[in-house]
Amino acid sequence: MGKHAIVIKSNKSFGREFLSYLSVIFFAALISIIFRIFFFEPFIVPTPSMEPTLMVNDKVIVNKFSFKYSGIKRGDIIVFHSPVTQGKDLVKRAIAFEGETIKLGTDGVIYINGKPLDKDYYTSDSPPKYTGQSFKIGKNEIFVMGDNRNDSYDSRYFGPVEKTEVFGKVFMIYWPPSRIKIVK
Repeated sequence: MGKHAIVIKSNKSFGREFLSYLSVIFFAALISIIFRIFFFEPFIVPTPSMEPTLMVNDKVIVNKFSFKYSGIKRGDIIVFHSPVTQGKDLVKRAIAFEGETIKLGTDGVIYINGKPLDKDYYTSDSPPKYTGQSFKIGKNEIFVMGDNRNDSYDSRYFGPVEKTEVFGKVFMIYWPPSRIKIVK
């Protein structure tokens, strides 16, 4: 038989090792909290208003950082605090911005400053039901709509959203696995 050495660590070295593991766990938790607060946040799509782009219960990653520097562009899918229900967040598509006039034509076309919107992201076979409403978008406001226009509670009902209420842009769908993709 061979010689076996039994190494018994002193309580002092065990304590140091335990402390080093504890500090790694603490710093990992701290980094993940900072990451979530300032950069990315998971979000669950609550309603069918963005179908078929985002389905009910899709789990998405919201980029909370880049939109602050690159801005919000027409067509971006944004997440914001509900202007109606405190504590509720909504996800919609940015359609019109400060200084623009939007008209929702009875012909189913969205007009921005009198010109038809290039891409309205509406995909249903039946035309959207608009009533001819017009909105002038004020300073630091965004007009938002769901892609599922006939089943969306959006700026047509609660008015434009304050930019300060927007906290991110949808970056990607990560669940369910069959729908994983970058959202554009």
